[in-house]
Amino acid sequence: MKHLIRISLLIVLLIAIACDSGTNVDDGSTDLLIANAKTTSKQTVDVFDGTDEEFPIVGTSTLHRNANGITMNFKAEGLDKGYTYTVWWVIWNFPENCFEGCDDPDFATPDAVGVDVLYAGGNVAGNAGKIAISGHLNEEDTSGSIRELFGLGVPIGLLDAESAEVHLVLRSHGPAIPGMVNEQISSYEGGCTDPFAFPPFTEVPDAVGECGDIYFSVHIAE
Repeated sequence: MKHLIRISLLIVLLIAIACDSGTNVDDGSTDLLIANAKTTSKQTVDVFDGTDEEFPIVGTSTLHRNANGITMNFKAEGLDKGYTYTVWWVIWNFPENCFEGCDDPDFATPDAVGVDVLYAGGNVAGNAGKIAISGHLNEEDTSGSIRELFGLGVPIGLLDAESAEVHLVLRSHGPAIPGMVNEQISSYEGGCTDPFAFPPFTEVPDAVGECGDIYFSVHIAE
């Protein structure tokens, strides 16, 4: 519970500084996917380590929005080299219905807040413990949804790209397993002995078969 309170307080702070967070300039290394997007708005925010109670900044994420969908570029460091990671869209279609900022407690009313969780991308961390992952999500595309896996009902995807609140979550799937890397970087349960063994943002997986959510960023519609 203390952890959820800390996350909630941080998200409230992010709401207050959202406009300032979106002023960062791109460093020129953005994925071609993003470069080709017809952007109507762009926002760059910090990525935080949710497993550390101090929430240190460990990277940046950039979100491009247009009339048809959203595109993200997620960059982070401080990771284990050779470990596998995925990024997940957490879409809050009706953020105005969230209680003091969209967060874990709002999953209790999934239809009211219009929340869905969808696959965004995956990669293996390099020797420097850094990672860069890009992804795009069209409106009404539910192909990567794991909403039913969490018991939240049928997938709904992204309903309005310009008004939804978007969280990005980095999930660790542990060390690369020969013959399973593609599964590890392309699915929620890939390489996981028990995909729900670690509650989100509580521990850093450090062994084969261990998986958990570790980093996150928050993009609030402006």
